[in-house]
Amino acid sequence: MVRSDAPFTAQPDLAHRIDSTLAAALAYWGGSFEQVAGMTITLDGARYVECGGVPGAIGCYDGDIRVSTGDMGNDFACVEQTALVHEVGHAVIGDRGHTDPRWMDFESVASALDGRSGYDGERQTACPVAVSVWRHPPCRH
Repeated sequence: MVRSDAPFTAQPDLAHRIDSTLAAALAYWGGSFEQVAGMTITLDGARYVECGGVPGAIGCYDGDIRVSTGDMGNDFACVEQTALVHEVGHAVIGDRGHTDPRWMDFESVASALDGRSGYDGERQTACPVAVSVWRHPPCRH
């Protein structure tokens, strides 16, 4: 579901880009497409998404996935820059407390998604992946 006017959301390759980003994320988390089948993925143009009262969330998994298409008020250039990889982690392994060390090591999935183009209005642009969007320091309990 698209609730954003970020330029990448209007491109004809959006469905393929979501699928390939899901494939890379699922490989990283050790999941399968069956685990996300039937979920709604919403690309939201708001700076933050609703996530059970958690303030400042740029992504959320609560049976469905919602991700913001921007950061600090600027649109991302591509779906790969959103928190989709992070939220797929919650869908696959759960771990609401971010205790798994994989929350801090996304280099392999970033490499898998590196080099793709993004969109800035009508023209293509770079789509550098910043793993800081996906990271969450492991919580200590």
